[in-house]
Amino acid sequence: MDNQLNAKNVVQFRLTGTPKGNLLVSFYQLDVFNQQAVNWHIAGLLVENKLHAGVLYEGNLSNNTVYPTAIYNLLDRVGVYVNCVRIEQAKKSN
Repeated sequence: MDNQLNAKNVVQFRLTGTPKGNLLVSFYQLDVFNQQAVNWHIAGLLVENKLHAGVLYEGNLSNNTVYPTAIYNLLDRVGVYVNCVRIEQAKKSN
């Protein structure tokens, strides 16, 4: 894959107390103006086995329907340009 497809400006938050448990929310910038770039990014995650049952949503921020109010409240705290979000169940620490 081309380097321009790599996620930039990654910012992560932990969202607690949701019906799905604690979530890890990662905001990032991706060249989503090119739909092929998005498809390659998602395909790469599938190949690398980074999309699993714990991932509730991965993709364009404007298409997210998973806890939208909470996600947009977190987005207010992000100080860099982002246009994608990954929402996944946080791994339990031992």
